[in-house]
Amino acid sequence: MALDTRLVSKESSNKSILAIVYEGNRKNIARTIADEINQQHNGKVANMNFTTIAIPLEELVLRRDISFVYLTQMSTSSVRKIAQWGIENTIPTFSYNTSDLEEGVLGSIAIERSTIIYINKTTLKKGNFRFNDTLFQIVRLLE
Repeated sequence: MALDTRLVSKESSNKSILAIVYEGNRKNIARTIADEINQQHNGKVANMNFTTIAIPLEELVLRRDISFVYLTQMSTSSVRKIAQWGIENTIPTFSYNTSDLEEGVLGSIAIERSTIIYINKTTLKKGNFRFNDTLFQIVRLLE
């Protein structure tokens, strides 16, 4: 979030929202992830204030105050829907699952021997996302 150069201009308030999106019976998992992020970061990343919330897919697409999206495990059709919504609204979408990149998700944070961030180059262009150059020094771009 701290490397999204448009984030400040997108927000009407001074607090960004990271949405942990779930579908079906994964609400508790999403809530646990959101709670852990809030606890670990105490509402701040770099010099930005933020909060993390767990939100169902159906509610996400109705909101206009979301800054970033992290997807929990969900159906391929739901992943595609969120990815398209993110592109249309210039809201970065990330997932733990690198195969979600094929469905249009912008990025994936994979924990292998070390943490690797993958960015979908096609989605990056389609969504007209803008990030600090620092991000491109540490990510692997995939087409």
